[in-house]
Amino acid sequence: MRICFVGPSSSAHIIKWCDWFSKRGHEVHVISFSEDKIPSAEVHPINIGVDPNGGELAKMKYMLTGRKIKRIIDGIRPDIVNAHYATSYGVAMALSGVKNYVLSVWGSDIYDFPAKSPAHKALLKFSLNSARYLFSTSKAMADEAGKYVKRRFYITPFGVDMQLFTPDKRTRCDDGLFIAGTVKALTDKYGISYILEAAAEVRSTKGIDLRLRIAGKGDHEEEYRQLADKLGIADVTEWLGFIPQEQAAVEWANMDVAVVPSTQESFGVSAVEAEASGTAVIVSDIPGLMEATRPGATSVVVERMNPGQIAEALADLYNDPDKRRSLGEKGRSFALENYELDRCFKKIEHYYDQIKDKIK
Repeated sequence: MRICFVGPSSSAHIIKWCDWFSKRGHEVHVISFSEDKIPSAEVHPINIGVDPNGGELAKMKYMLTGRKIKRIIDGIRPDIVNAHYATSYGVAMALSGVKNYVLSVWGSDIYDFPAKSPAHKALLKFSLNSARYLFSTSKAMADEAGKYVKRRFYITPFGVDMQLFTPDKRTRCDDGLFIAGTVKALTDKYGISYILEAAAEVRSTKGIDLRLRIAGKGDHEEEYRQLADKLGIADVTEWLGFIPQEQAAVEWANMDVAVVPSTQESFGVSAVEAEASGTAVIVSDIPGLMEATRPGATSVVVERMNPGQIAEALADLYNDPDKRRSLGEKGRSFALENYELDRCFKKIEHYYDQIKDKIK
């Protein structure tokens, strides 16, 4: 097939899609508002003179790119056009005049964007209703998007490389330490402050020598560092900054417990990575994380925004190594069965095969 993605060529997710489909022998093109190159695809940049990470008014220029997008698509003549992200790229596609395309929703476009104003909600509805087919990375996000469009969503979860994320990456032996942590962006919706508060409680009231490792970057890093200092756990908290996937695999495998207490999550890919690594997982009770684990079997579920419950779960897992081991083993099997990378992309490829003959 000749496939054209419409989305940011700087995105690790877009690059992963390009790499997989290219390796399968498909011809891959990307229409992007950024000029980043992708070795496995031909990138067609549209420079509109604004920062893709800029403000709302600047991003409104995206809507003026429809004709350019259509000209490029007409020149490529793809079998499948798959736009990614319902707002910005999705709205541009809706205004392009291209009739038969797939739209993949990502997360903040569904959860955050429509809450900004009635105009934002109207734009999202317009974008969702304009696409011929709709993809969502989770059932939970499809349900949320169902507030704005009564259409079928094909579920296309993010897959995890089970050869990269594996218990074999664990290098620790019986060092006597109890290490918990996470690999997430340092923003409020991922519950970083609750991890810190829970760790402080575990150390102060339960007498457990817990160590924290937190990987990621974000605008709130200094705020979280100050909180760790205030809570008296700065000396046992290691901030790793942004780390690549290869290092993330090592981190997850070497934790005794992975903590993912997000307050909002379209799909819990971090939880799946931890499961794939054979690590026991604590997750908050939001749909995107519940879907990414098997509560009670591969994860311990706590109430969102409740550091006390996280602390109780950490203490319980500290005192029950057999439970940790069972959660990790079952998590690995669950991830392999449901979210293995190749299996997830083959599902998308199958959908493309079904769709392409209907849209010619």
